[in-house]
Amino acid sequence: MVPRKILIIDDEKVQADALAKNIRAEVAYSTVFTASTEEEIKSTIEDKFYNLAILDIRMDGFSFDGISLAEEIVAINPFTKILFVSKFIPEYYGKITSLMKSGNILGFMDKKVDYTEWKTELKVIIEQYYNDLDENPQQISSALINLYSEVKDEEDTYRKGQRFENFIALLFQNIGFSEILKRVKDKSLNEVDLIVRNDIDDNFLSKFGKYILIECKNKPSEKVDKNDFIVFQNKLTATNGLAELGFIFTTSAFARTAYIEAVRESKGNVKVIFIDNPLIMGLLKSANPRETLKRIIDEQVKDN
Repeated sequence: MVPRKILIIDDEKVQADALAKNIRAEVAYSTVFTASTEEEIKSTIEDKFYNLAILDIRMDGFSFDGISLAEEIVAINPFTKILFVSKFIPEYYGKITSLMKSGNILGFMDKKVDYTEWKTELKVIIEQYYNDLDENPQQISSALINLYSEVKDEEDTYRKGQRFENFIALLFQNIGFSEILKRVKDKSLNEVDLIVRNDIDDNFLSKFGKYILIECKNKPSEKVDKNDFIVFQNKLTATNGLAELGFIFTTSAFARTAYIEAVRESKGNVKVIFIDNPLIMGLLKSANPRETLKRIIDEQVKDN
C-alpha cells in the first residue's frame, strides 16, 4: 500500500486541525499533518513527505497564496497531487489555468461552512486517488526514472547538484521515510547534503540510529575516492551515535581507493554504504525499493 501522507495548509489553524481530525477518522491508514504559519508552511513543504496536499487558496496576510504555494510544492515534489478546498476558487481561475498544465491538480472543492455537506465528496476523492496509486505503483517508479534522467541531463553544475539532492530525497521518501532535511550544518559547521529521520517501523533499519546521513556526488566524470569517504565518515562519527548509517550516492562510480578505505574502517560503529548508478537504477526499478535497499545494506555490511 502506498503511504497515505496528507498535508493540509490553511491560514486558519483551527480549520486546518479540524479538517485533519475529520480526514483521519474518515480515510483509513491516513497520516495527516497541518501547517498554518508562513515559517511552518515553508519548512513543512521542504522537509516532510506527503503525496497529497490540500490547500486553501486565499491566505490573508501571507506573502503568498495557495496558487504560488502549489507551484512551489510541485517544483519540490513533482509526484504530489494538489486538492484545492476554498470558498474563493472562482476568483483565482486565471492563475489556476497555468498550474493545470502540470497535471498535478487532483481537483477543486468549495469549502462550505458545514463540513458534513462536503465530507463524503472529499473522502471519495482522497480514497480514489490512493486506490489508483495502490493499483498502479509503477506510476511513481516511472516518474522517478524520468526525474533521474532529467537530473543526469542537466548541464548547469549548481542546478545539477541541487536536482540530484532533491531526487535522492524523493527516492527515500518513496521508500517510506517521512522527514528529510536538506543542506544541514552540524556544530563543526560541516555540511551534510541530506539528513533522514530513521522513522520507519522496521526492525532491520531501526538498528542504525535515529538518523541517516546522505552525501550526493553528481559528477559523472569523477569517481568517489578515498578522501570523499573519509570526509563523510567523519561527519557520521561526529553525530556521537545519533546516526550510525550513511549513504554516498553517485551518478558515476567509486574508485578502488574508496573500497579499500571502507574495508579498513569497517570495524567501527558507523557504516557507509556506496550507491552508484547501477544500484540507483536497481532501486528505481524495484517492485519493493525498501527491501532492495535493505539487501544492499546487508550485502555491503557483510562484505566489509
